[in-house]
Amino acid sequence: MISNDIDRVVCSRARDIVNYCGFIMRTTISFRDGNWQKIVLKYGEAMWLRVRDKFEVRNGLPDHKLQGFVISTMQRLFRTWKAQLHVIYSSYENDKDRLSHRPEDVELDDWKHLRNPLTGEKETPDKIWEIQHTRKNINGERVWLDPQSEQIHGQLQQLVVEQQSEEINNPMTSDEILSSVLGVRLGYFGGKGYGKKPPKKSQTQQANIEASVSSTVESMRQEMQLDIERKLQEEREQMAADLKRQMDQDLQKKLEEEREHMKGEVEKIF
Repeated sequence: MISNDIDRVVCSRARDIVNYCGFIMRTTISFRDGNWQKIVLKYGEAMWLRVRDKFEVRNGLPDHKLQGFVISTMQRLFRTWKAQLHVIYSSYENDKDRLSHRPEDVELDDWKHLRNPLTGEKETPDKIWEIQHTRKNINGERVWLDPQSEQIHGQLQQLVVEQQSEEINNPMTSDEILSSVLGVRLGYFGGKGYGKKPPKKSQTQQANIEASVSSTVESMRQEMQLDIERKLQEEREQMAADLKRQMDQDLQKKLEEEREHMKGEVEKIF
């Protein structure tokens, strides 16, 4: 039974009621409908009526009391479920892998919508770059993996701000922004900088000699760079794996706590 001032329930099938609330919520709502308040406005009435029709409520419990309990329960389950799905979504590095690992009980359009756990919007290129190219130091502060990554972030951030200007009718996509900063740049010749032109014919012989030496040096530099990048990638993958494992454990613990809490509330109604 449920009192007038305590929104809790007690019965032998408490877990069944909580699970049914979760089932109705997951099979009814869409993340594309917006936040929980908008979802309740659209589906709240239908969802709680399905729960009311499923279980027999004794002791003359008022409908508004049961409705409040059902909606409150679904809200808690909604937040936990969405956060858990976002962890799964974010554990993959590209959209192709994310789409190929879509949970069976999540619609494709909803799965694509799970980009930011609060807004559903995809992070901007500068934010993604910052996440991928920083790590936490011993003080828990995020630091850049190298100066070059920080410099690139500044360029990405500036371009993102420019593209968000209302004066731009056709802003660049995230891929176009990344390509603009990281891709092949027009007017950039042989590492000499912007505006440089190829050597004239009279300079060819000297240029060939310099090129031979530069080629050897460049080859060594590339090998060193690849080795550094490989080590950094291994470190990022390890950190990502550790973070995902910790988040999974925290979410699982939170889910169990929510279930126990819901069980206690349900047992007070029936």
